[in-house]
Amino acid sequence: MEQTTMPHSKKPKLTHADTANMASSNASLNDLSADELAMIFGCLGPIEILPLRRVCHKWGDAAKKTIVPLTNFRVGSGKAYHVMRAMATALPNLQLLELGYMCGDYDVSRTIYHRYARGEDPGGEEDARNSINDVTHNIDMVSNFTKLRVLKLERAELNGKYPYLFNFPLLQHLKISDCSYLKWDLSVLAGFPLLKEFHCTRSQLLTGNIYSLRVRKDTLERVTIESCPKVEGNFMDLADFPQLKSLILRQMGSITGDIRGMSETSFPKLENLILPENVYGGAGYKIMRISEATDLIATIYSIKKQPHRHSSLFEDFNWYLSESSPDWYEEEFAYPFSFCLVRAGSRLGWRWERKFDYTPDYPFEVNWLDPLPAKGSSEYQSYTEALQDMQSCMYRFPFFRGYHQPPTEAVFNRLSRQYRPSREEMEMWENL
Repeated sequence: MEQTTMPHSKKPKLTHADTANMASSNASLNDLSADELAMIFGCLGPIEILPLRRVCHKWGDAAKKTIVPLTNFRVGSGKAYHVMRAMATALPNLQLLELGYMCGDYDVSRTIYHRYARGEDPGGEEDARNSINDVTHNIDMVSNFTKLRVLKLERAELNGKYPYLFNFPLLQHLKISDCSYLKWDLSVLAGFPLLKEFHCTRSQLLTGNIYSLRVRKDTLERVTIESCPKVEGNFMDLADFPQLKSLILRQMGSITGDIRGMSETSFPKLENLILPENVYGGAGYKIMRISEATDLIATIYSIKKQPHRHSSLFEDFNWYLSESSPDWYEEEFAYPFSFCLVRAGSRLGWRWERKFDYTPDYPFEVNWLDPLPAKGSSEYQSYTEALQDMQSCMYRFPFFRGYHQPPTEAVFNRLSRQYRPSREEMEMWENL
């Protein structure tokens, strides 16, 4: 539990008039109802409100009625846990809660470790042995926070199932990351009728099909699922979500689909899209023949030209030539070929690159998709400025100058024999 405080200035000396004014103010506060006090308390954070409940019964009632603002409150120690436990009764209208990793308490003689009590059907026997002497804390009182709008579980050592964590009727933002022993299924999202943002990363025991997200079809705006190996499904099952702006499915080996199914009515508000490599057209997707790149880019381009598409869609993707391709070079150190979209001003194109681990990539010539902007226009000026930056890379590393795609292996071998790297490039290789 962390608080940020501002440095205190020197307190002025109180006069008799000041004392009289304070007495008058206290009288005014005492005249306020619990509901009116609750509105005032709503301007404070949970840590500031909590001690006010002890002033008198009316202030305690006001604290219980206060809709606590969306101020971050994080449980990451035994002390913070006990504060949360008090809040569950005194401030039940908390709106934002984060359960994080529980740090230990240290004194001269020993370290006291804290962790959350196990849920239903716990697993991880090795984890259980390591924690046999830890101080455990029940968290079922979290269900008291019925006004919760934001729930974060980040590196929280939760073990098993916790049904009460997935039943908040006003929740709009759910973020779960690095909770390796938490057992849950995507179907629990039915317990959040107002959910707008769902982010889950590295949750090894999360199960289910992304089709389950359809129960929140009309509310979801942002979905991120990353490195959750037990989750499966077709990303196109979310294509008719009317509010979805961001869909990130990264390192998800069981997610399938094909971007060729994206029509003008698919994902009508989508601004950000990341798909795994096993989806046709996903980031990192691998083609078997060099000639297939043209068809893939044509599909991407047709989607980007649909009227409502965000201009940045697919522009962070890289696609690759598969190592199993008949077009792959038989070299001792075979570096991969990739291709991606490029943009110069408003003009869109694409090009191949040969990827290296520790030095700049070798670029190919650009294959332009958009026509050349009209000379003399502002678009033409921005295009020429960006084009100079692209060409400078080709001038520095001109191995594939004049080539728009990887040549045959015979031609590549000839280029390798003839190529004379610049001094800059030689220094890069020598400094590896």
